[in-house]
Amino acid sequence: MSEISVELPWGAWYRDELHRLQLPGHWEVDVLAPAGGQACTPQDIQAAITAPIDSPPLAELAAGKTSACIVIDDMSRPTRTAMILPPLLNQLRQASIADSAVSIVMATGSHGNVPAEDIAKKVGPEIAATYRVECHDCRGDLAPTGIAYGDRELRVNRTFYEAELKLGISSILPHSFAGFSGGAKLVLPGLTDVQATARSHKFVQLGLRGGADPDRNKFRSEAEQLARTLGMEFIVCVVSNQQRDPSHVFAGDIVAAHRAACHAAPGVFSTELRRDYDCLILNAYPKDNDLIQAENVFIALKTAKSPTVGDDGVIVVTTAASEGVGQHGLFEPGGLSYRPPQPKRFLKNRELWLYAPTVTTQNARALYWEGYPVFQRPEELTAALNQRFPQPTRCGVFPCAPMQQVSDARGAVMGVAV
Repeated sequence: MSEISVELPWGAWYRDELHRLQLPGHWEVDVLAPAGGQACTPQDIQAAITAPIDSPPLAELAAGKTSACIVIDDMSRPTRTAMILPPLLNQLRQASIADSAVSIVMATGSHGNVPAEDIAKKVGPEIAATYRVECHDCRGDLAPTGIAYGDRELRVNRTFYEAELKLGISSILPHSFAGFSGGAKLVLPGLTDVQATARSHKFVQLGLRGGADPDRNKFRSEAEQLARTLGMEFIVCVVSNQQRDPSHVFAGDIVAAHRAACHAAPGVFSTELRRDYDCLILNAYPKDNDLIQAENVFIALKTAKSPTVGDDGVIVVTTAASEGVGQHGLFEPGGLSYRPPQPKRFLKNRELWLYAPTVTTQNARALYWEGYPVFQRPEELTAALNQRFPQPTRCGVFPCAPMQQVSDARGAVMGVAV
């Protein structure tokens, strides 16, 4: 029987290759790629940093200060930080802040430790060898801030807290809690203790906060207020295309630069949808480093006006899961917000299948309900799809679902549904 070959981007930060899946030959397959955007040049990045939005120039902010901390996002974000750091470091050097007085902190939140070799991938080997680079530990030696957060005192990363100049580099992606990721989220929950992370997520999970509009999202406004109180003065926000190259870069005030990036993001992430499908393949790239992060594929579905797959259809989540199940102080087994997996109510009667070659079925059951089939071998997935859909079938493929926002037939981009 003939087959249709589909190539999926695969293994962000680890392989960044194309992974081939064979689909039944009698299917109609649409690869629903996002609009994308042209990659920025080094000159574009330099121009954004030297012409900040609603902020004094970085050199002016750095004047008279003797230490600096640059906060970056972790491996679960596509930001090619190594392209952004050099012009920032040059400006700090010109402001007479010594290289030895500059620290780079990876804001992992509760995602767990990142090995040194992976940090080097993010910042570049030369910077990793020259500067002090550390990974935030949400259960480590954290600084008390004197700021009340709920019924506790907020504690944050000590290196960040003690630096005289605080700035950040973050990725802008659709986010189910914060509307868009990045910005002040680098601080809360990126640099806080695990209890603060749990509190910040609690109200969204209860349906009391969140929403697609970052200007009305209380989860985000709380993070921004705290980041300002803690002294974060400057940020670089990056909108990446499907190749993970920076397509738009905005620098300056931690709110103004973030909103400018949020405004530009739909032009890169917009994905035109012209019809409904019997089967939908949601690929987790560029958040395919682990199975926990792969849950972000559903953001693509939640941006649609109406279901994109039929009531009795099948949704296939595909992920490299290069780090296996992954770590998350809230949502991993034993985490503060972990719940045993259940059927996903928003899918209603639709079947959910998981294709994760690096994860055993037993390990996948920590996150995926036992009624959802798990496949490790591509030929087994192909055979199961052939058996499930022996008739002509319409299939849509989202190659990088966590960064895709569905636009309807009229072209109006919908916000993330929470």
